[in-house]
Amino acid sequence: MSNDLPNGISEILQYLAQSARGYDNHLKWNEVAKLKADLMNVRARWLGVSVSEIVDYCQMLGMRDEDVVEIAGLVKKAQEGRRLVPQKTYRGYRFSQPLDEPTTGSHANGDGVSACTSRWYG
Repeated sequence: MSNDLPNGISEILQYLAQSARGYDNHLKWNEVAKLKADLMNVRARWLGVSVSEIVDYCQMLGMRDEDVVEIAGLVKKAQEGRRLVPQKTYRGYRFSQPLDEPTTGSHANGDGVSACTSRWYG
């Protein structure tokens, strides 16, 4: 199993697994809210990565099955273009991991909005 999922996903999943270990290996609601927000705010990070790769990586990290299923479901919904609604205090949250070099036609900030536009809208 490679530790090299793109766009900082490996580090994000490691963070979530480490946070869960601090709570008897249960992912807390606020960590789920952070994930939902990042899935919505930085959609480009999560596109092109198979849900099965994410599941395998979470299992390798020792996450409990319930949390793996929840993470996989959220990623799948986001990749399908469905809307996830994190709790209000986390709606603008983004994990700090940088995106890999953008491909032609992508925007550098990874959310489909140009840097100029995002300066005005958020």
